[in-house]
Amino acid sequence: MFSRISHNITISAAKRLLDTNKKETLSTAKRLLSIAAGAYILQRGIRSVARHPVTSIQEAVLGIFLIYDAVHTIKETYPQQPKEPSQIRRNQIQGNDPSSAVPAFV
Repeated sequence: MFSRISHNITISAAKRLLDTNKKETLSTAKRLLSIAAGAYILQRGIRSVARHPVTSIQEAVLGIFLIYDAVHTIKETYPQQPKEPSQIRRNQIQGNDPSSAVPAFV
């Protein structure tokens, strides 16, 4: 009975992680939690293939998806390297004009 309750809690936690807003970037802690939960759910699904084949396939797919989603979003967090000199100049903050009373950043 306790294993069934913990199983349901794990699945609901994973569903909540999947329902997060994709427009916001995930923090590193959320990514690590997603990888750990995905690994746990994946190994749990692999271990129970003989006893509960349908549930174990669902757990394995959910675990793989959690791991993939966390690893895939790591690539989005790192800024892309500029390829042209104009892009390098655009990303830099320019200094203030000494004769101006109001600081202006371009």
